[in-house]
Amino acid sequence: MTLRQQFSLLTSALVIVLLAGSLLLTVKNGRDGFQQQLNARAYDAATSLALSMSGVEELDPVELSRQIDALFDRGFFADITFTGVGGNEIHRRARQALSEAPAPQWFMTKVTFDMLPAETDVMVGWQQLGTVRVSSHTDFAYRDMWNMVKAEAIWFALVLLVTLVLLHMLLGWLFKPVIRVEQQALAICERDWQIQENIPRARELRRMVLAMNKMVSKLHALFTEQSATTERLRQESFHDAATGLLNRRGFDQRLEHVLQGTDEHSGVLMLLQVEHFAEYNQREGRQAGDDVIQLVAQSLQQWHLEYQNSVCGRHAGADFALYAPCASRGHADELLQSAFGQLATTALNQRTGLNFHLGGVFLQGDQDVLGSALSRADAALRQAQRHSHARAILYQEDRASQPELTGGQWSALLKSVLQNNHLSLQFMPVIKARGDARELLQLEVYSRIERDGQSMSAARFWPMVEQHQMAAAFDISVIRKVMLMLQNEPLKSNARICINLSPASVIDNAFHQDLVQLIRQYPQQAHFLALEVPEYCVRNAEAELVRLAGIVRPFGVVLGIDQVGTGTVAFSYMKRLPLEYVRIDGSLNRGLHLAQDQRFFIQSMIQIGHKLDLLVLGEGVEVEADVDELGQSGIDGISGYYYSRPFGSLAGVEQWLEESDS
Repeated sequence: MTLRQQFSLLTSALVIVLLAGSLLLTVKNGRDGFQQQLNARAYDAATSLALSMSGVEELDPVELSRQIDALFDRGFFADITFTGVGGNEIHRRARQALSEAPAPQWFMTKVTFDMLPAETDVMVGWQQLGTVRVSSHTDFAYRDMWNMVKAEAIWFALVLLVTLVLLHMLLGWLFKPVIRVEQQALAICERDWQIQENIPRARELRRMVLAMNKMVSKLHALFTEQSATTERLRQESFHDAATGLLNRRGFDQRLEHVLQGTDEHSGVLMLLQVEHFAEYNQREGRQAGDDVIQLVAQSLQQWHLEYQNSVCGRHAGADFALYAPCASRGHADELLQSAFGQLATTALNQRTGLNFHLGGVFLQGDQDVLGSALSRADAALRQAQRHSHARAILYQEDRASQPELTGGQWSALLKSVLQNNHLSLQFMPVIKARGDARELLQLEVYSRIERDGQSMSAARFWPMVEQHQMAAAFDISVIRKVMLMLQNEPLKSNARICINLSPASVIDNAFHQDLVQLIRQYPQQAHFLALEVPEYCVRNAEAELVRLAGIVRPFGVVLGIDQVGTGTVAFSYMKRLPLEYVRIDGSLNRGLHLAQDQRFFIQSMIQIGHKLDLLVLGEGVEVEADVDELGQSGIDGISGYYYSRPFGSLAGVEQWLEESDS
């Protein structure tokens, strides 16, 4: 029961008690007044009748009856009796004075009159001739009293009704600040820092609202300060101060995570070097050299905007590195030439007088070594540098590989997968970080397709999915397949199944409509669904993410952010978006036990997430030392090869959990 309802009930009870008490007093006083009046009327009537009878000669019975009837016919008396000295009587009695009942029977039973008959002697001189006894009738008293009670009850009911209405309005006005404080507190939980502008005049309420506003301001300031500190730490640890790109440590860490990740990798690594930059720096001055470096960085950032899932970094001096996912050598060469063209027409065009070269290597497989990948890319760069003019060369692999598909063949393959539903799924368990038993929090979904009997991970075919604008269709296909699996193999736990959406799907209205239709088709399974997007998607699609969350949240579907800590977007998006969880990128979790500054950065991100009531998860963990560090940092859940490899079915996950517990 709310405080407002308690106030209303208490005040209503008080008013009812006061009105009921007033009504009871009115009835009691009215009864006493009517009783006194009736007894006085009976006494006066008896005295008057006795005087009248004393003048009757020889007490003529006819005349006496006539006088008694004259008084009795008025209807105010219930009994009139004359008793002579000789014992003869003349009496008149009436059961009721009115044709209808004067009041309800229950009222007459509860309210009773103590009527005393009035007696007066009939005297002639000093001689007593008889006695007259008169009793008043109560019908008129009951009638008048019942009418009075009804009038007062109606008046009291009106007063009570008006009082309750006015009380409701008054409490509504008084409790507006309290309701706004409640909304303010709930808004804090939703990561919305509201300040009340309308300050109430009542001193107690005013102090409460001002205290709440002060607390909100303090919380917002603390969050902003910690977020800014974490942002600054990220910039200092993983980004180059002059260009804003990743520094060598940050780039190598991201690349190593891709190469050693839990899924297959497929992409192109590119190394850029500006020729004779040291001589240019000495000849033109340090400032001119810095300007060139910044122009190159701006060009690479423009190229990165076109390929948002790519990674750009500065290794040292005028040496830069790039990595972008791709599906084949042909696609890798296209990306290499695209980056070359971007630089050749902007920062390093012929008018600058600076020559540059670009070397790349196509990387594909289950696992690869960072040093080997950089060595092959460097070999391609040296081969390009043998030419006097700017050149971009892709490293030629010696080993034989499967024949590559053309663009048309890729399109046919992907369409066939969609039409024939040949998409297969794998599930990576996310385990609760604290607790002895392995408790399942989530399942990350990995998708695969078949080509000539060989399984291909999303890292290999997804770049072609996006290039052929099929991302929304594939995302819907994955979600539909998950729904069907949940329908056929219900999970015993309440774990969420997390599906990573492409940025192209997030901004696609048709995808939103198809998603709602699919969720309505499987309403029970939708409660186990979580949709997540990579952090770099937030910068250009924040409004669409808010709209998507508004569409799916009523059905029990939640939203999360993946690859947290790798983007350049400020962490303040966590309080603006209606999120359920965030997942820290695996590149930041690898080697965590060896890097003090990296541990502090992870702890700061976890604290930010927890202050916003978000679930914070970590992925890509393979060694126990990193698991221990993440657990001590307060993370909620962890996934990676340390626990298991992905499973091909939900039943396989359930069986693995049962075996782990036993």
